[in-house]
This record gives sequence, structure tokens and C-alpha cells, in this order.
Amino acid sequence: MIKKVDHIAIAVRNLQESRKRLEDLLGAKFVVEKVNPEGQYKVAIFQIGESTFSMLEPTSPEGFVAKHIERYGETMQHLALEVENLNQFINHLHSQGVKTSNYTEIEGVRKEVLVGARNPLGVILQIFEWLGEYRNASPEKRMTKVWS
Repeated sequence: MIKKVDHIAIAVRNLQESRKRLEDLLGAKFVVEKVNPEGQYKVAIFQIGESTFSMLEPTSPEGFVAKHIERYGETMQHLALEVENLNQFINHLHSQGVKTSNYTEIEGVRKEVLVGARNPLGVILQIFEWLGEYRNASPEKRMTKVWS
């Protein structure tokens, strides 16, 4: 079912300040940065050892990242889980009474769904399946493709 934690996303007020702290304190390696105008945020992806982290900075006070920071402060915004077969996992969640939303697919790259924070972990879950050549690709190659 679940293969691994793919990445952890943290909502921050200032991406440049947070990036410097992450690089200086933990030796993070910067991978890619991109603005998502529809989602009203900027994202930066980092590798820390074998783990991938993303930092989300709001670009509008109306976006979900800004609202998350307003409500909870600079904290983990979501936990991303990789699964072997997304459709089977969605069916499993639904059989347990867990609702999913926001199904999206980047053709040939990945498909994903969200689970709201009212689940046993108490944090938004981004659950996805990597597709094709990205199933076994490095985190840098995966995230660069998604955010390029």
C-alpha cells in the first residue's frame, strides 16, 4: 500500500529567509523553485540527506498557504505519501470512511489525491503514485519535472 513518505511540506512566511536557515542549519540542497499562480503560493524543493522537503510561501493573503499560516503559524502544511497503486489506495480509504478530494494527474508523471486533516494523523495528506519512468527516478528528477 504505502511505499514511503515522499516529502514534507512546510508553510513559511518568507521563503528566502527560511531557505537560508534550512541550508545553513541542515545542509539542505536546493533543487527547484516555482510560483503556482492558481494556488497562490511559491514552492521551493530541497534535499536533506535522503529526504525531500518543500517550503510553501503565500503569494496572496487569500491562498490556502496564507490561511494555513494565519491559523497555525509556520508549520507542516502537508505530508506526502507515495503509494504503489493510487486507485486501490483510494478505494481502501473510502472503505474506511475517509473522504478524498482534489484528484489530479500530470500525464505520464504522477496522479494524486488529498485527504483532509481530519484523519488519524491530523495533517493534510497528499497521496500519490509516480508513473512511468518517474516510478524509480531520483527525487531531484521527479520534483524538477513536476515543478518545471
